[in-house]
Amino acid sequence: MKKTGNDMNLKRFFFIAIVLAVFIPSMVYGFDVTAHVDKTRISISDSVFLKVEVNGGQADLDLSMIRDFKVKSRGTSSSYNFINGRSERKATYQYVLIPLAKGELKIPAIKATQDGQTAFTRQIVIHVSDQVVKSDDDKALFAKAHVAQSSLFVGQQAVFTLRFFTSKLLSGLGFETPPEFNGFSSKPFEKEKTYNLNINGVLFQVTQVDYVIIPASPGNFTIDPAVLIANVVVKSNRDPRLDSFFNDSFFSSSRSKPVRVVSNPVEINVSPVPPYEGTGKFSGLVGRFEIEGTIDGTTDGKIDGITDGTTDVITDKTTLKAGESITLTIKISGSGNIMDASPPEIDLNTDAFKVYDDNPVENIQLTQDGYEGVKIFKKALVPVNPGKYVIKPVVLIYFDVDKKAYQTISTDQIHLDVRPSEQIHLAAAPLNLSQEKSVVKQEVSLINKDILEIKEGLEVLKDYRQIEPLFFILLLSIPAFLFSGVKLFVLVTKKDVSVEKLMEEKAKHHLKQAGKTDAGESQFLSHVYSALVAFILAKGKKRGETVTIQEARGILSDAHVDTASIEQVVELLDTIESVRFGGTKIHEIKPDALLSKTKQILKLFCLALFCMGLFSFVPQRAMADPATTFMDAVKNYKAGHFQQAAMQFETVAKNHIKNPYLFYNVANSYLKANDIGRAVLWYERALVLAPNDPDLRFNLEYANSLVKDKKESSVNIMDVLFFWDKLISVKTLQITSVFLSFVFFAWAAVRVVQQQKVFSGTGVFICSVFIIVTSITCVNFYKQSANLAAVIVADEVAVRSGVTDKSTKLFSLHAGTKVRVEEQRNGYVKIVFSKGMVGWIKVKQALII
Repeated sequence: MKKTGNDMNLKRFFFIAIVLAVFIPSMVYGFDVTAHVDKTRISISDSVFLKVEVNGGQADLDLSMIRDFKVKSRGTSSSYNFINGRSERKATYQYVLIPLAKGELKIPAIKATQDGQTAFTRQIVIHVSDQVVKSDDDKALFAKAHVAQSSLFVGQQAVFTLRFFTSKLLSGLGFETPPEFNGFSSKPFEKEKTYNLNINGVLFQVTQVDYVIIPASPGNFTIDPAVLIANVVVKSNRDPRLDSFFNDSFFSSSRSKPVRVVSNPVEINVSPVPPYEGTGKFSGLVGRFEIEGTIDGTTDGKIDGITDGTTDVITDKTTLKAGESITLTIKISGSGNIMDASPPEIDLNTDAFKVYDDNPVENIQLTQDGYEGVKIFKKALVPVNPGKYVIKPVVLIYFDVDKKAYQTISTDQIHLDVRPSEQIHLAAAPLNLSQEKSVVKQEVSLINKDILEIKEGLEVLKDYRQIEPLFFILLLSIPAFLFSGVKLFVLVTKKDVSVEKLMEEKAKHHLKQAGKTDAGESQFLSHVYSALVAFILAKGKKRGETVTIQEARGILSDAHVDTASIEQVVELLDTIESVRFGGTKIHEIKPDALLSKTKQILKLFCLALFCMGLFSFVPQRAMADPATTFMDAVKNYKAGHFQQAAMQFETVAKNHIKNPYLFYNVANSYLKANDIGRAVLWYERALVLAPNDPDLRFNLEYANSLVKDKKESSVNIMDVLFFWDKLISVKTLQITSVFLSFVFFAWAAVRVVQQQKVFSGTGVFICSVFIIVTSITCVNFYKQSANLAAVIVADEVAVRSGVTDKSTKLFSLHAGTKVRVEEQRNGYVKIVFSKGMVGWIKVKQALII
C-alpha cells in the first residue's frame, strides 16, 4: 500500500514533538547558590566547614570579602541528574575557615557568576569565643602548638611541637591541613609520641608530633594553625540489655563522628647572623660546637711500600720514622647545622709531608634539641725527611646561639719527632748469568694519546633524530587501525583541562568583565582583583579565590618568575587591596590606569611564553644552507681554528639535525680547543644516537681521561638488565617495532581472511617478538624522560648545600664530569655525583645531555 504525503508529514510532526518534549526540558535549569556551615558556635581553636552549592553547574565564586577567617580550599565536586525529563546540575565547593579573632565573625554574602548571571548566598554569623560550652564537650578535644625558641638566627635550629589532647575515645587521628613552614626548612621526627597527662583532674591522652625547623632568611614569620580531624566514638541510645545479643562487633553499640580541631598560630622572629669581622674564615656553622685533633700512628715497618724487616713498636704516636704514615683526625661535634660542616683548613708543609685525604665520616641524629652529632675528617700524613715538625692548631669559627656572638675554637698544637729510617741493603746481582742473548718480550704501551679525526663526508648531515613518542605510537597504531576497521576511528580521547589553563581562563574572564563594568561600581575592583589572583594561582597551578602578598611572592618565585616582575605584581595586588579594604579612594589611583596596568602585566607574561615557543623555530630558519656552514667548519678545523669550527658545527646541529657524527665533530672541535666540558657533553649526546660506534667510544674515553674528577665504577643492576642500550640505538628499536607491527597485523589479516586461528605457532612467535621490542622501546622512552644526566661545562663548580651563593660548599667538580639531575629550583639544579655526594649548582654550570 502506498503511503500518502499527509501520513509522512504526520509522522515527522510526531517525531519532532517527541524530541521537543524530551530534550528541551533537559536543557533548562535554574541558577542559584546556597552556603552551609557545619556549626555556628566555635572556640578560637576550632574551625568551620563551609559548603557552597551552585545549582546549575560550575560558577566563579568571589571569596575575597571573607576577612575574618583564613580560607583553605578542600576541593570541588560536580553531580548531574536527569529526573522526569529535567536536567539538574550541581557543583559543590568545600572550604575550611579558621577564625582570626574572637567575637561575632561574619561570612559575608558570596557572589557566584555564571554565563553573565550573578547570584549571592546569605550572610552567616559565626560566634567565636574562648571556649564553647556544650553538654557533651567540655574542652575534651583541643590542640596546642609551640616552638622551643621564638627568637632565632638564620641557620639556627628549633623544635616545633604540635600536641593533640583528647579525653574521649578516638578511632582515628590525622591532618586535614598539616603545618606549613614557609621560610623554614623542616623535617618531622620519625615517630610521634603518645602519653597521658592529668589536667585539672581530667586525664587526657596526648599525641605529640615534633618537627625540627631551620630559618632560611630573616624576618617575622607566622606558622599558620594546623587543622586536625579525629573520629570521636559516640555511644548510641540502644537498650544495653540487648548487648548480650548484639555482642558481635558488627552490631557494636558505638558509632563515630568527625571532629575538626585547629591549633594556635606561632610567631617566630628570625634575626640575621651579624657579619663576621674577624681575620679568620667563618665556617657557616650556627649552634654549639667543639673541635678535637688527634694523631693515630701506624708502625708496620714499611717505608714507601718497602718492608725493612724490623718489628719495632713505637708507643709514642708523635714519634715515628721517615716514610711511616700517621693519621691526623679532626673531629667536629655539637648541635646545630652540623650536617653543613666542611673539611677544615689545615696548615701543613706539603714539602715535608705527603698528604692523602680520606672520606669523611658522620654520625648525626635528630634529637629533642634538634640535630646533634659528630663529623670526622681524616688525613694520612707521611713525613718525607727526618726532623722536628709542628702541626699548627686547626681553627673553627662558628656563631654561638647562646652567647649570640662568634666563637673561635681550635685543636691543640701537635709536635712530631721524625727519626731517620734504616738503610735498605739490596743483595748483589748473581755473577753466573747466562751470556746468551735472549729476546725479552715487552708489553705494548701507548707512547702518546690523541683523538681520531673528524668525519668529513656529507652523510654527517643526515638526520638521525629519534622518532617522537607520539609519532612512534601513531606508526604502531596504523596496522591496528587497518585491521580493526572504521570503528576504532570513532574513539575519541578526552583530555581534562589543566588547573593552570582553568585559572588563566578565569583571569581572562574577570578582565573582560572589568572592562565592561563602570569604574565607580564595587564589582569593578572585585573583577580586577579576581583576575590578578587567578593569574597568580595559575602560575602555581593551584585553585583558590584569595591570596596574600606573602603567598603571591612564594608562588611566583617557585614558578621561576624574575624578581622585577614579582615586585610589579605584588605592588599591584597591594594597591588593589588598599582600595578594597583600606581607606584609599578609587579615584586616587585612576581606575583606567589600574585596569590597563593589570592587562599589561598579564600580556607581558603571555608574550614571554609566546617568545619562548617561537624561539624553538628560529634556528631552522636562521641558516639557509647547512651544507655550506658544515664545509666552512671542516676548513676551520683543518686550519687549526678549533673554537670557530666548534661553533659552526654546533650551529648546524642546532638546525634540527640530529646526527651522531655531527655531534662527534662538535665534540672533537671543543676538545681540540681545550673545552673538555662541552667536548664530553657532545660525545655523550652522540653516544645516545650511536651507542656502538668504535671511533666515538675511543674519543670519549680519551676525553674522560682528561677529566679531573674520578668516581668508583660500580656494576648497576639496571645496566645489566638493559644491556642493549650500549649495543642498539633507540631509533633502530623504534623502526624494528613499527616493522614488526605491520608484519603481525598483516599476518593476522591473512589468517582472518583464511578463517584460521591468528595465534598459532607463527602468530604467537611474531606477537611475542613484537611485544618484547615495543616494551624495550617504551622503557627507553621512560629512561630518557625520567633519568636526566648532565655534564659540568664550567672549569670548576662549587657544589653547595642550598640554592644560594651563601650556602655551605660541600665539594667541587670540574669540567667534563657527568652527573645525574634530580630537580631544578630558583635557577639552581640538584645533582648527584656519586653515593653520598649530592648538592646544588647553578643551571648554567651544567648542560643536559
